[in-house]
Amino acid sequence: MTRGKKLCCVDKANVLETSRLWRETVQAMEKDYPEVEVSYEFVDAVAMRLVQWPNSYDVLITENLFGDILTDEASVISGSMGLMPSASVGTENALFEPIHGSYPQATGLNIANPMATILSAAMLFEHFGLKAEGIAIRNAVNRALEEGMVTEDLADGGNSYGTKQVGDWLAACI
Repeated sequence: MTRGKKLCCVDKANVLETSRLWRETVQAMEKDYPEVEVSYEFVDAVAMRLVQWPNSYDVLITENLFGDILTDEASVISGSMGLMPSASVGTENALFEPIHGSYPQATGLNIANPMATILSAAMLFEHFGLKAEGIAIRNAVNRALEEGMVTEDLADGGNSYGTKQVGDWLAACI
């Protein structure tokens, strides 16, 4: 309701029973939100269209496995998995994290891109109605990208900085 009021339910209802249940659940809820335009698409079609026309989507909802695959695929559009925040929002609880999870392989190496984690925090603030705080975080990340304060995954042969440097720069900017 707080975005573009365009929702795409992603499933594989033509072959998976769990997807049929997923679709039926969304269809049952659809009548409660008449102002939201809801579409239903199979995951394989979404995977293709997401790369070709990413702007044709606003919000995708899907089961965990498909969501995992689609978010990794979508990270190519932005240039790095290190830029992709995510949220799993339920009726009582919400979890905010980068799509890549905790990335334990980078522990102590100062190589992880902190931006997805920081953008996940922006989503958390916005979830709790702290819009200005979320915008401040997003603006800092955008400024870092514009000014080249990036980790190696985004440097494209230019200067790159470590996790700590990027994080400290973003904190100071916010």
